[in-house]
Amino acid sequence: NRYPTHTQYLNVADMARIFSFLDSNGSGHLTGEEVTEMFNTVCGRPVSVSNPDPSFDLRSFIRFVERVDTQYPQFGVSMNLMKYLKEQVAEEAIPPPDPDLLNSETCSKLFQFLDKDGTGELGFSEVIQLFLAAGVTDVQQILEADGEFGSITSAEELQAVVKKMDENNPQLDVDEKLAALLGSAEAAGGIPDPEETEDPPPAEPSNKKKALLIGINYRGSPFELRGCINDVQTHRDMLVAQYGFGAKDMLILTEDEPKDNWPYKKRIEEGMKWLVDGAKVGDTLYLAYSGHGSQMTDTTGTEPNGMSDCICPLDCDKPWPEHIILDTEIHKHVYDQLPDGVRLVCVFDSCHSGTIADLEVSRALSLVPSAPEHYSAVRYMAPPAAVAKPAEAASSEGKALAPAKGSGVRCVLGARDAYKGKHVWVFSGCQDDQTSADAYEDGRYQGAFTWALSSALAQRGYVVKYGEALSQARTVLRGKYTQKPALSTTTEANFDRYFLGRRPPAGKAKGKA
Repeated sequence: NRYPTHTQYLNVADMARIFSFLDSNGSGHLTGEEVTEMFNTVCGRPVSVSNPDPSFDLRSFIRFVERVDTQYPQFGVSMNLMKYLKEQVAEEAIPPPDPDLLNSETCSKLFQFLDKDGTGELGFSEVIQLFLAAGVTDVQQILEADGEFGSITSAEELQAVVKKMDENNPQLDVDEKLAALLGSAEAAGGIPDPEETEDPPPAEPSNKKKALLIGINYRGSPFELRGCINDVQTHRDMLVAQYGFGAKDMLILTEDEPKDNWPYKKRIEEGMKWLVDGAKVGDTLYLAYSGHGSQMTDTTGTEPNGMSDCICPLDCDKPWPEHIILDTEIHKHVYDQLPDGVRLVCVFDSCHSGTIADLEVSRALSLVPSAPEHYSAVRYMAPPAAVAKPAEAASSEGKALAPAKGSGVRCVLGARDAYKGKHVWVFSGCQDDQTSADAYEDGRYQGAFTWALSSALAQRGYVVKYGEALSQARTVLRGKYTQKPALSTTTEANFDRYFLGRRPPAGKAKGKA
């Protein structure tokens, strides 16, 4: 038996019962005075809730009790609350709760809350909403389950799905979180929609759109690629035709442009600064990079493998790191400069771009020049020998910031307080331990992931949520490529937002793009 509230004696079911005893008027909320009185009565000590006129729902009540129990062990909070619960149960002769937190009654209620349109059927996005609202901290398994179940037509099917996720991922505490969510939903009259509750600040939006599109084929070099400039054309055409971007608000850096806009390091950094310069609440920014990626010796002491990830400008044949762009430099020029309330979407179709904080992914090589349909080239550039050796192991701080390997969906920026107000999404072509192809598809050379993502968006009519776009791109690649694309963002709720803010027409069912 796990103890989800991290106290010595209590689990979520116990805390829900205590909450119901204290909530004498059935409002679903406790006032600060009620919580203060509980501590004074149950613990026999004068405890005061310092926040002015606070209100606690079940989840915030549990968190507050956890905090007090941890900070003031001398109060014996969990032990005294258990005694209080036993006394109340004995007085009212209430039978003990079902120890199965994901029992049929719980799942039936959750199904009813999620089935807002009354169709008797739950789509994939509605199941995502359930886990996001419950505060599940890693939705990788949700997205990967897309291929394992279609629509859910009964509470029994929902119970099977959530139980399987709970059993396969005990570290996520799915059962306790869903039980706590149900208590809050019953009090509030519904499960909150992240799309409605966590939008960027609406004050005086400027609604401007800008895009920086970078594609490098490295023509005439030993590292030549074929599809990167075509990737830029794919992004440009899609942004203009489907998402309201203007050609005059795009900066395109490729070898097909005038030499002033060739993608050398200095020009790319200038482009990054141009992208975020003057951005205001309500603006949408788009950054796409197709080209080589690599790694070099870490000099910061924060990389677990001793190597820093980078992208490779056109002049990367000159000394490193002076002529490459490290992940830390991308942070410096882009993410760190982004104002709150501005939407930024990035697509890195290169090696070592799998996580927004550490940019880790590689691509494979299998070159058959005489057969374009069999073409598959690596977008990886080996570092010079002088910077190819890993540094010593990362510091404990660096390890704490590093994402887990092999994770398909990551919220790595959320670990940094400075990024918690940011609205950033970064797509990348594959997992940290995989390769991703520079390929030949639909009669042209292009990145396999850029092709898959653009195909996925087109298949959904360009109205799709970010998590669904990732899942659909995986479906496009499945059976033809082994790579699994990744998506990083700043908060779990962002997976359930619409790509570049394009929502379904009024009148369509929510979450069914």
